Amino acid sequence: MLFMTRHFFVLWMVGMLIHGSASCFWVVNFGTANTLAVRKFGFAAGLGGQVVLLGSPRQPSAFFTIPHAGFRYGLAAKLDVGLRLAPIPLPFATVGPGFGINLDAKYCLTRPEHRVQTAVIIGAGGAHVLIEEQTRLAYSPNAALLATWKATEKTQFTVMARYVNLAIPTAKEGATKNYVNIAGVSLGWKRTLTSTVSVLPEIGTYWYDGQLGGVPKKGPGFQYGVMIATTI
Repeated sequence: MLFMTRHFFVLWMVGMLIHGSASCFWVVNFGTANTLAVRKFGFAAGLGGQVVLLGSPRQPSAFFTIPHAGFRYGLAAKLDVGLRLAPIPLPFATVGPGFGINLDAKYCLTRPEHRVQTAVIIGAGGAHVLIEEQTRLAYSPNAALLATWKATEKTQFTVMARYVNLAIPTAKEGATKNYVNIAGVSLGWKRTLTSTVSVLPEIGTYWYDGQLGGVPKKGPGFQYGVMIATTI
């Protein structure tokens, strides 16, 4: 199992080196409402894609091999914490490669024996972006609601609603003219392969509303991806 975990991590790092310039944000979650058992460690890695249509007239921005990874740790009963590593949500022509880290806490609202589980996620992230060849720092509060239905012992389906705000206070004219608001929903499927390994495909759609230097960009987006997850 440790070999598999290292293997997934190496694949993800190679992907980041190849595709790190893809500026996007994962609205999809690649997880369920269930939390990890206390002191359990989880890791997931995989690839996905995104298509965003912004501006007027609409201009497409598409990336089809975007890497993503996440770590989770069972902190207490019905509570775990996570670290997400992902590109960030600024598909503007004047923005270069950027990378963000997001910390979150997930609390399960229902009893473990229930067939339908619900949870809330509260998170905050930080990132750096390259705007006109100058590095700028950004922050990103976010929140999500999840509901998971256990269809069988090995199959679960999850629907999630997520909201993200990313602001760049260090850019010219500050956060009031340089920000992104993203709201969306996703549908995921978890298939348990072994006692410790699962596959998690997911699709999502969202609305993108942002500015860079006071120039507005709005439009819909679509995401998809698949992750392989393991617990230790």
